[in-house]
Amino acid sequence: MHDRRMGTNEGILWTTSRPMGLGRALQKAGYGTRKVAESIVTSGRVQVDGRSETDPKVMIGPDSTIHLDNQPLRQVVPSYMVLNKSLRVVCVPSDGPDCQLVSEFMPGNIPGLRHVGRMDQRTTGLLLISNDNSWNSCLSESSHLEHEYRVQVEGTLTELEVLVIDAGVTLPKMGVFKPVSVRIVELMNGRTVLNIILTDGKVRQLRRMFTTLQHKIIYLRRVRVGDVRLGNLAPGMWRQLTSREVEATRRLAESKLK
Repeated sequence: MHDRRMGTNEGILWTTSRPMGLGRALQKAGYGTRKVAESIVTSGRVQVDGRSETDPKVMIGPDSTIHLDNQPLRQVVPSYMVLNKSLRVVCVPSDGPDCQLVSEFMPGNIPGLRHVGRMDQRTTGLLLISNDNSWNSCLSESSHLEHEYRVQVEGTLTELEVLVIDAGVTLPKMGVFKPVSVRIVELMNGRTVLNIILTDGKVRQLRRMFTTLQHKIIYLRRVRVGDVRLGNLAPGMWRQLTSREVEATRRLAESKLK
């Protein structure tokens, strides 16, 4: 599923209609966050009107000629993908100093890629990645977009416990944890496999809830976000989203924001 030829930056030449800082220009062109765009400038990779420029605050205008890595600056082509995140892989270094970073699994030839939200090192499965900041923000800010998880816990959950979870569990200092739905998928060898649908990033509450019920989580894997499903994508691998997946998930997120 890794195809390094997919999603290369072949966008149109980027220009600005008004004066702005050079770092801001790279950010507007789609090369990442302000911090990332400014680091590109300070690293000496940018030329303005034929001269190397390392000050991200230097002003450029409609008549400026900008090159990045000795190539004319182009608008980044939007790219959308899903990664099957493995155990002990984190989104930011502070989440696990001895862990691999999600960025190590992203294709290196597509600028501006960022993960949508964060997943801790113990949670595996579907992680959305894109360089479309508006799409990322839309999904991240939607508090009602469904996230579906497959969970295996120690012990046999009773129907009464499932009813309690479905009705909502009050957790100290965390408030009420109430999933959209919960159902038992399989009982096997003293363990229970469940399918749980959440909204609003409540994984920490989910973990605390099972601790409260004295059922240790064996694994927790996200298998769907909105209209995107993990399917049979192997751990550590990624694939491009289809245009239908991109737009359907955007519509789901936007419809809940209204």
